[in-house]
Amino acid sequence: MTMVRTNRIRSTHQRRVLDWLADGGGTVTEVSAALKIRVPHASAALKKLRESGDVVRDQTNIRGSRYRLSSQGLARLESDGLARMKELVQWPPPPGAAGIVLARDGPMMLLGYASQPAGPLLGIPDRPMDEASGVLLNSNGNEGESERWRWAVQREDGPIWWDIETLRRTSAPTQSSPTTLTAWMERPKVMGLVRARLLDEANPWPVSVGSWFSPLPSGFWPELPQILQDGDYVIGRAGNSGPPVKPRGAIQAVLGRSLDRSVVATNMSENAVSIIDGNLIGVNSKPLPFVILKYWLSIIHPRISSSALDMKFSRLVEDINSRSSNALTRRVLSDFPGREWGDEIGSVIDTRHLSQRAGEACLLFAIEEIEAPIILDWRWKYVEALDRLGADNRCRVIISNEISLDIPLKLTSSDTSGKFNLEIPGRINIPITVSRDSMMPTNWQAPETPEELIRGSLTSVKNAENSREAIWLACQLLEGDDVWADRHEREYPLASWIATSKQSQPSRWRRVGDSIDPIWAGLADLTTFADEDLSSLAMHDDTALSILIDRLREHPLSNLARITNKPSIATAILLSREWIEDLPDVIDTWLEQPLRASEVIRKNWGEREIAKIASACPQHKLLLEDNVLDRTQMLAVMEDVHYSLWQHKSETWLLNCLASSIGRTALSRIEIPWPVILSKLKISSDDLALVHHMPDGIGKDSLLDSLMGISASERGVNPSVGRTHPFAGWLFKNSVPMVPLETKHDLDIHIELHRRFQQQ
Repeated sequence: MTMVRTNRIRSTHQRRVLDWLADGGGTVTEVSAALKIRVPHASAALKKLRESGDVVRDQTNIRGSRYRLSSQGLARLESDGLARMKELVQWPPPPGAAGIVLARDGPMMLLGYASQPAGPLLGIPDRPMDEASGVLLNSNGNEGESERWRWAVQREDGPIWWDIETLRRTSAPTQSSPTTLTAWMERPKVMGLVRARLLDEANPWPVSVGSWFSPLPSGFWPELPQILQDGDYVIGRAGNSGPPVKPRGAIQAVLGRSLDRSVVATNMSENAVSIIDGNLIGVNSKPLPFVILKYWLSIIHPRISSSALDMKFSRLVEDINSRSSNALTRRVLSDFPGREWGDEIGSVIDTRHLSQRAGEACLLFAIEEIEAPIILDWRWKYVEALDRLGADNRCRVIISNEISLDIPLKLTSSDTSGKFNLEIPGRINIPITVSRDSMMPTNWQAPETPEELIRGSLTSVKNAENSREAIWLACQLLEGDDVWADRHEREYPLASWIATSKQSQPSRWRRVGDSIDPIWAGLADLTTFADEDLSSLAMHDDTALSILIDRLREHPLSNLARITNKPSIATAILLSREWIEDLPDVIDTWLEQPLRASEVIRKNWGEREIAKIASACPQHKLLLEDNVLDRTQMLAVMEDVHYSLWQHKSETWLLNCLASSIGRTALSRIEIPWPVILSKLKISSDDLALVHHMPDGIGKDSLLDSLMGISASERGVNPSVGRTHPFAGWLFKNSVPMVPLETKHDLDIHIELHRRFQQQ
C-alpha cells in the first residue's frame, strides 16, 4: 500500500464543510444551519471546494441542489487527519492513555486512539491526562467518579489504523493494554483515527486539541442525553455494555430480518400490548377480540353511520357464534383465516396470516380501545392510521420493513444479531445492544419447523397427557400412526399432524390445517393435495404456490383458472400469461394479498395494468412513476427491485450512493450483479474510485469485480479472477471465453457470460 500524503486543510470553513459532508450530502442551506455559518460563507466554501474537485453538485437542479463529497474530497479529509496526527502525536503516548484529540469543531471531533476503543460508543473525560505524572492505571472505577465523563459516538465504521512512521494503513495493535511500562514504551507505533461526535452538544467540552485522555474506567457509565434516559422502558444498552437506553417517545424500527423483529418486540413488550405475528415471539394462536371486527366493518363501509355500524357488528358477532355461513362471514374468514373469536383482550393481538385489511382493523382497534403502551409489527403497505399511532404517546415502537414514518427516533439493524443503531435528531446514530433472555426448556426442545423434526424408530406410543408430551410422542413414530393421530387430533392438532402417515396427510390437513402453522405443511407431499386445499395453503406456503403455478400451466383450461377469488390463484394466473389465452381480471383479488409481489410486477412490467399492479410495492411504484428523489429511495429500489427494471438509472444512482459513507455502507450489503449492469454502460475506473472506501461485503465484491474489469479493459489486458464469479471481469471485454455450464458463483453473471458467448 502506498504512503498517503499529509496536507492540512488551512481554510476552517472548507474543513468544516468537508467534515460535515462526509456524513452525507446536503444543500447550502443545510450546511449553513448545521455548521452555524452564514449562507454566503457556506456558499463560498462549497464553490471553492467544487472548483477544486473536492465536492460535486447534483446537476438536475442548480437552486437547492445537493452537494456530495467526491473521492478527492474524502482523500483530502483523510490527508488532513494524517497531517494533524503527524504534527501532534509524540510517541510513545503517556502511560495508560487511550487517545488524543487531533481536531475538534463544536461537537465534531477527530480522535487518535493508541489502543482499540471499547466500541462504537466512546467514553471520554472532561479533563486531559496529566502527561508528566501519567502512570498505568489499575482502575477499580473510583477514578471515574472524581471527574466528569461523557459519551461520543463514532461517525463511521472505524477506527482506521495507521503506521505513524510510514503513514500506511495497518491493522489494529494486538495488545491493547500492556501491563508494564517497558511494554507500553515498546509498543508498535500505530494509531487509529476516529471521526466522532459528542452526544451532549449543549455543554462545552474543555479538552483542547493535542490533549491526551485516559480510557473510561471499567463499569463507569457517563449519562446519556435526556432523550435517551427519560422514557419508561428500556430498549437495550448503549454500545456493547453501556448504560440502559430508555428513549423518550415512539420509535420506528426499520427491520427486515424476522430475528431482529422478534428480539426488539420481545425486549420492549413489558407492560405493553403487542400487535404482532405470534410466530415472531413464540406464542400459540389465541382468539382475537370480537371488537376488532367493528373496525374491520368500518374499513369496508367507510361512510356507514355509527348506529348502522353497531347493528351490522352485532349481527356479524351472532353469525360467527352460530357459525352461520354468508357473504360477510366468508369475507371474515378470508381476511382472518383460521382465527377464533372471543371477548378477552390479552397482551398479544396475534396477526399471523391476517390480510392488509385485517391488520389495519387491529391497528384501529388498538388506537381506539387500548390504554396500555402499544407495540406494532407492521408487514403491510402504508395506511394513514400508522401516523396516528406514531404521534400517540401510547406508541412504544412501530416495527416495519420499508415504510418511512414521521417519527424522530429510528432503529435499524446491523450485520450482527442483537446489534442495532438508534438514530436521534441531528443525524446522530447511537449503537444499541439488545439481549434476549433464553426461553428454551432445560430438557427436550420441541421442533419449530419440519426441518428441525427428528423422527424416532417406534411404531406405536402411549397416549399424551399434555401438548408438549404429545409432540414428543409424535416425533418418536417412524412412519406415523393414524389411529393415535385420530385420537389426539382435536386436543393436539400439531402432534396429530406429525403422527399422520403419508397416505392420510391430504385428508388430515383438510381438518387440522387451519389450526396449525402452515409451515408444517412441509411434512407432506403437496402434489397429492386437491386444488382447493392447495390454493388455500398457497396463501401462506411458497412451495404450495409453486406447485399451484405448475399445475395451472400444465392444465390452463382446467377449473383452476376459473377460480378467481383467491389471491394464490390470482398470483398463478398473473405469472402464467403465456399459458392462458383469455386472461381473467384478477388484479383486485391479487392486491388483497400480493404474493410474490416482486416477481409478479416484473413479469407484468410494460403491460397496460402495471400501474395498478405496482401499487403493491412502494419501491416498484416509485420506479414506475419515476419518483425516486433521494439516496434512501435509490437504495431501497436497488435492494428490492430486480436490476433489469432500474439498470437504465444505475450509473446516476451508483455514483450518488458512492459519494457518502452511509451510501457506501448500504451498497456493500446489497447483492447486485454490478458487472452485468456496468458492462453495458460507458463508465471509467475513475468513476468507481470510491469503491475502495466501502466496507467489506457482497456489494463491494461485485463493484470491485466491475472496477477490475473496467481497469483491465482500459489497459488492454486480460482481467484477473473475480470475487463474485471467476470470469466477471470478462464482461467488459469485446469477447468472452467459454465458461462451464454449471456454477456455484453469481448466477446472473454466469447467464450473461453464456449469453455474450452465444452472440459472438
